[in-house]
Amino acid sequence: MLIKPDVFAEEFKKIIEENNFNIKTLNICISSSNMFIKTLTLPNLPEEELKIIAPQEASKHIPFTTNEINVDFEILEITKENKLDVILCALSKTIAKNLVEALSKADLDVKAITVSSFAMIKALANAEMINNPDLTYISVLIGYENTDINIIKNGMPVFSHNTQTGKKNIVESIMKSFEIGKEDAEKRLPEFGLILPGMEINDNPDLHKASNAARNIYSNIASEIQKAIEFYNSQNGENTEIEKIILGGSGICIQNIDKYISNKLKIQTELCNSLKNISHNLEISENSLYPVNIPALSTSIGLALHSY
Repeated sequence: MLIKPDVFAEEFKKIIEENNFNIKTLNICISSSNMFIKTLTLPNLPEEELKIIAPQEASKHIPFTTNEINVDFEILEITKENKLDVILCALSKTIAKNLVEALSKADLDVKAITVSSFAMIKALANAEMINNPDLTYISVLIGYENTDINIIKNGMPVFSHNTQTGKKNIVESIMKSFEIGKEDAEKRLPEFGLILPGMEINDNPDLHKASNAARNIYSNIASEIQKAIEFYNSQNGENTEIEKIILGGSGICIQNIDKYISNKLKIQTELCNSLKNISHNLEISENSLYPVNIPALSTSIGLALHSY
């Protein structure tokens, strides 16, 4: 998209034309690893004044001037000291410009750029999976190259953490274990799942090989979730009880990931039901990952809901 925008635009236009999509505008998202995200306390001022203060506050924490970044924020809550806790996001104007120009080559206008994990949170809210304001949840978006971990209270992310692990690592691990190419590895992913203690499994050696290949990667993700919880608790001086972990993204590409993380962290874990409360005509059997990988739609659904 950025290295070869002309090639990207040509392929994108081909997809739109072949499927007769009537698309002129769109919302896009990028990984939090490309953005500055921080929870800050600001004076309780009118929103118009906060829009002036927010870029100044962001520039104090990142090596960019206010002229080099796009800044947006959401109010989390009003504190007892009559101040505002806000979550602030800053994106380099250069990155934003490159994204918009790449899509303009495909004759498309970008209406909004958001954080991929925040798009998933919007999908979770629509699916009524994080809607109890008295409970604390964790969303884990396992993307292609990165995993975004967000601690959520009252429907808002109060702590964010990113780690450079994703579906790419799973695919490469399968390629190495089975000595196959990338395309073959991608096709075989639906066959595999993580083997858990006490599971009844057949003697197919490929299942064991694939489980062993993927386990270390999902174990690392589980460890990063645990680190995020511990760091968040250390900042707040109390042990927050996590109601549920919810997984989404293209990295939910083999079976039993939710069961594995639940077993490892001893916290209830579910897959993101992206299509709950969404009208569709897809034929989906219960608990099916394929042919439609429902958790992988989490960011797409969140982006579609962005204007609502």
